[in-house]
Amino acid sequence: MLARRSFLILGGSFIGAAGAGLPVLAQRQDVDLEADTSQDTADLRRRFMMEDTYGNLVKDDDFQGKFMLIYFGYMSCPDVCPTTLATLADAMEQLGDLNEDLAVLFVTVDPDRDGPKDLHDYVQFFDKRIIALRGPKAYTDHMVKAFNARYEFYYPDPEDKSEYTVDHTASVAFVGPYGNLIKRFPHGMSADNIAKDIREIMEEARK
Repeated sequence: MLARRSFLILGGSFIGAAGAGLPVLAQRQDVDLEADTSQDTADLRRRFMMEDTYGNLVKDDDFQGKFMLIYFGYMSCPDVCPTTLATLADAMEQLGDLNEDLAVLFVTVDPDRDGPKDLHDYVQFFDKRIIALRGPKAYTDHMVKAFNARYEFYYPDPEDKSEYTVDHTASVAFVGPYGNLIKRFPHGMSADNIAKDIREIMEEARK
């Protein structure tokens, strides 16, 4: 835990082996695009189909019966993504055996830059139980929409498409065992409070 927190002090950017050489616009922080919460309470199963970092097809059905934490981001994210993943990892440490019924997913919205190997190493740095997903734009957009999230590419120089950041929803979706969206954890919420809320909901479901 200490090593992870110390690492994040370095400017809020992921500057490790997995992130080496990735373009980062250090002068600009990503914008939190708020989720469309008007659709959060709809009692429906949120469907998706993506790939893990081994190339295996991953569908929402694979997690039926489990709770999920779903976060959309990207590896070059200078601040919000690494701090959120560190917070989720700390919350997982507090949940103990409840992790057996919980899947934590990090879904990249920048699959062109976030290759399978680098993406795998990136999430493993925070916690080896975090599952990284990626997919073609159409599949990514479908999953983002299913969880009422948003993302937009920002190009400081419209003529240069090689350098960009991605503004994206910074909240974490907490999903029930039947694919229903239970609630959102806003960016900046402490690991202690996230773990407390998850524990209360999961233990109630076990009764």
